[in-house]
Amino acid sequence: MMRLSTLWRVDGTIGADGGSPVAEAILARWDADTGSARFFRSSANFLYRCRRAGEPHFLRFADSGERGREAIAAECALLRWLAGKGIAVAVPAQSRAGEMVETVETAWGTFHAVLFPALAGKGRAVADLDEAGFRCWGAALGRLHAATRSYDDPGTAARPTWRGLLAFIAGQIPAEATALQGELAAVEATLAALPTTPDTYGLCHFDFELDNLVWDGECPRILDFDDCAHLWRVADITLALGDFFATGAGTAAPHFRAFVAGYGEAHSLDEAALTQIPVFLRLADLFDYARIERATDLAIIPEHPTWLVQLDGRLRQWAAQYQAGIEGQRA
Repeated sequence: MMRLSTLWRVDGTIGADGGSPVAEAILARWDADTGSARFFRSSANFLYRCRRAGEPHFLRFADSGERGREAIAAECALLRWLAGKGIAVAVPAQSRAGEMVETVETAWGTFHAVLFPALAGKGRAVADLDEAGFRCWGAALGRLHAATRSYDDPGTAARPTWRGLLAFIAGQIPAEATALQGELAAVEATLAALPTTPDTYGLCHFDFELDNLVWDGECPRILDFDDCAHLWRVADITLALGDFFATGAGTAAPHFRAFVAGYGEAHSLDEAALTQIPVFLRLADLFDYARIERATDLAIIPEHPTWLVQLDGRLRQWAAQYQAGIEGQRA
């Protein structure tokens, strides 16, 4: 999730047709179809649909103050390697200069950008999947974890570790928010005691939710590796199933068991490790809180559009409710 000031600086340039001079200036680094960039969404990155030789692509870019070039380059190298191992991912297209990542200075700021071919397939929601679908979903994550076990590119040092994530969270918690500080300390103590063996820990996707998968039949293809980090593999399972757990479902649910069974077809999983899911749900909430605290940096004024005012309000409300809940637990 980017700062709202950054989001508005770029999204404020979007025209009625969905085009943006920022996106077009960046897209010019590739031999893409001129004038084809159209807004898709803004969240952690800016994402635009576009075409290259008539074929659908996605232009993804981030302000240089939001994401570092080295981390993006490490992501791109991983994607190329995974594709070579038969994992269904989108491999970035080379720019006119032969680069996977382009850094572009514009009148609206400096951005790091990547161009991806669109993956064939359709999106699905949790409600769309039966037990067989959950099994395929879990198997896809298991195959990914099995593949990354042998990935030893030194560039992965640019990707976050769990301690780096906790340091980021700590930096966003206000000094007076003692209950949140206590929650972070408790989560950190639990994580520090967990084993970090190749079976349990490694390079994870960190956002394996259904909105980052497209399905070609029963085969999910994987998108959006920009959050990949060094974490426990059960954390990846937990975050993938965040929306499922939010419905109140637990680890005894048949759909969860199907997911775990599919995962186990490709990668080992100690059943006892699933008891760690609650602490990773707590970590996910802390991380969401920290990202919201960082993102809500915009002083709302009457001239701002309604959608931006409402977004700022929703984010602040979630953070306030989460903080109140933690304070209630620790009262």
